[in-house]
Amino acid sequence: MLPENLQRFFPNNRPTGTGDELFIIPVVGRDILLADNSGALVVDKSAADIMKFYCQRRLLLGQWQGIDCEVWDLSPECRAMPGYSLIDLRSILRSVSDEEFSLASRAVQMLEWQKNHQYCGSCGLPTTESADDHALQCLPCNINLYPRISPCVIVVVIDGERCLLGRQASWPEGRFSPLAGFLEAGESAEQALHREVFEEVGVHIENIRYLGSQVWPFPGQLMLGFLADAKTTDIKVDAIEIVEADWFHYSELPEKLPSIQSMSGQLVEHFVKQVNVN
Repeated sequence: MLPENLQRFFPNNRPTGTGDELFIIPVVGRDILLADNSGALVVDKSAADIMKFYCQRRLLLGQWQGIDCEVWDLSPECRAMPGYSLIDLRSILRSVSDEEFSLASRAVQMLEWQKNHQYCGSCGLPTTESADDHALQCLPCNINLYPRISPCVIVVVIDGERCLLGRQASWPEGRFSPLAGFLEAGESAEQALHREVFEEVGVHIENIRYLGSQVWPFPGQLMLGFLADAKTTDIKVDAIEIVEADWFHYSELPEKLPSIQSMSGQLVEHFVKQVNVN
């Protein structure tokens, strides 16, 4: 028996149905086309008759609820379709379930991956789609190209009833979030946490605990969420990535925090709940 989430969506590049039933995720650039009256992420085949005239490319993602599910790459002219609106991915995050957000993320990222890998980076010849899985092939080089995911660690550092939050240079005043960074080549998630926190704010950490992960298609990360205890508490911001950082008591957190739908928001919420329980 598959886990419940895989019973609903199973990634696959081989159609299993007859074509009589088909789920479609309509995408324009990095936006999703949603019906105004339902806000449903996936449209069925009967609702897609008009969309086919705008479809530039289609790709099978897998099976959603046992039915083949495709992403359709629509031309910008589809904006004129009555009864539909384009919604950006960040707004999708706030309006659908985690599973549906992962599906929307996959749809956008798969299209971008195909667009950006039309040619082999080694010999420059055109790539072709693999018949076996979601991969692009360069037959002369015998190379398979798979969709790339960039792992990123994010952490709430805890000191008793306080947590460490920082503000990036591009963010408005008052907006704070847990510290985050990409893994370097040959680096474990734990090593990346120690390095990122020290590089950005000069704090040493210990007792790292994994909380969970989240697809983050901006443009193609996998966020790995952690809690960690502070080994030192003196802050020295790097003034490059982080321009402001501070320790915040759980009862006096900044007003501008990440949404609870994001991994960063969930980490902060987990910290607050943990302190209140203890």
